[in-house]
Amino acid sequence: MEKKEKKVYQRHFMLKGWAQELIKDSSVFMIGVGALGCEIAKNLALVGIGRMVLVDVDTIETSNLSRQMLFKPGDEGRPKAEVAAERLKELNPFLKVETYFKFLQEIPLSVYESCDVIIGGLDNIKARLDLNDICLRLKKPLIDSGTLGFEGHVQIVIPDGIPGMESTPCLRCVMPVPPTDEKMVAACTPKGIPQKREHCALKAEYDFGKEFNRRPDFDNDEDVRFLTERANKYVKEHNFPPEFRFEDMENVIKNKMPAIQTTTAVISAVQSHEVLKLLHLLKGENIGPIIKPPYINYNGVYGLFEYIDIAKWEECPACGHGTDIRTIEVSRNENISMLFDGVMSAYEGLEVDIDQSLVTKELTKTPIWNPYLPSHEEDKRKTMGELIGHMDILILTRPKQDPVRVLVKFID
Repeated sequence: MEKKEKKVYQRHFMLKGWAQELIKDSSVFMIGVGALGCEIAKNLALVGIGRMVLVDVDTIETSNLSRQMLFKPGDEGRPKAEVAAERLKELNPFLKVETYFKFLQEIPLSVYESCDVIIGGLDNIKARLDLNDICLRLKKPLIDSGTLGFEGHVQIVIPDGIPGMESTPCLRCVMPVPPTDEKMVAACTPKGIPQKREHCALKAEYDFGKEFNRRPDFDNDEDVRFLTERANKYVKEHNFPPEFRFEDMENVIKNKMPAIQTTTAVISAVQSHEVLKLLHLLKGENIGPIIKPPYINYNGVYGLFEYIDIAKWEECPACGHGTDIRTIEVSRNENISMLFDGVMSAYEGLEVDIDQSLVTKELTKTPIWNPYLPSHEEDKRKTMGELIGHMDILILTRPKQDPVRVLVKFID
């Protein structure tokens, strides 16, 4: 580390157990560059992290500017990860940043493997569980968090098999039955009778589309006024008071959750500090143990932190006895037939017929082998390295039999 860079972090050297070179040599993976992601990325950049990978598929909206400090007026419409990288480099010119405008399931596993710690700042249950599975598979610590109004939580997931660290319950242990995604609305809802107040706003959006043949623009006052008046018409007809306000429409129709920067600042600070402790522990140093139990709730109304003593779920399909993944090792230069041969060789009695089985990637649902398509003969000549990546999980779907999940490891 250069003398100039060391001088920036001179106060850190006074901390017991602190290793600035260790932080400089560390990489973190940040999925979700929203309110929490911006704060955590800012914290780690200022602390002197060496490399950061930022992943987000969202673009900046006006409503982000009150809670996402890396963005400013004029950034609207630009990719969040791209803008965040620019601002982080301003804060720390020594930082290396990579950005991906992709879903986490589309990121090569090699990118995850290149990082020491994975940080989750997601608002989608399905995505969080997929991220959980990736971290368990690659044995990478995951620090997950979320906020809702004045409340928030942080959970640390330590997969089994990390040297010198005790494993913890994973996200699936805490959510054995994932809650329904509130963003998913039945297609018949806008057309039928409203069952609750929010449905009145969805019917208004449906009416708008029928009348104008486009989606409403929430920056256009006339569009929002139409939605408000039409939604309130349904509110009165079906007796779901109170009436909507003009400023309610975007939040309700886009299913926005209540949020405030103060809660974000508290939760991101806890999460950031756990990242720093984990980085030290992973590399043989110690500035303190991670939180135990590894789940903490924060209530900002009463200023309370509550540690939740979560337990491992023995039948967890991700980290417990409920896992049903078969593991095989193949050469990346072999063709698809070796996948089927490898499964049947490794697991006696398991029949998977290459001429009758569909193969898809578990995370992206991308088909890589379909014997019923004309292109299958061409696909049969491709190598496994061309079709999939190291440590991908594949689903082999067979006629009249249960699917088979296969973890593929390349041996070369």
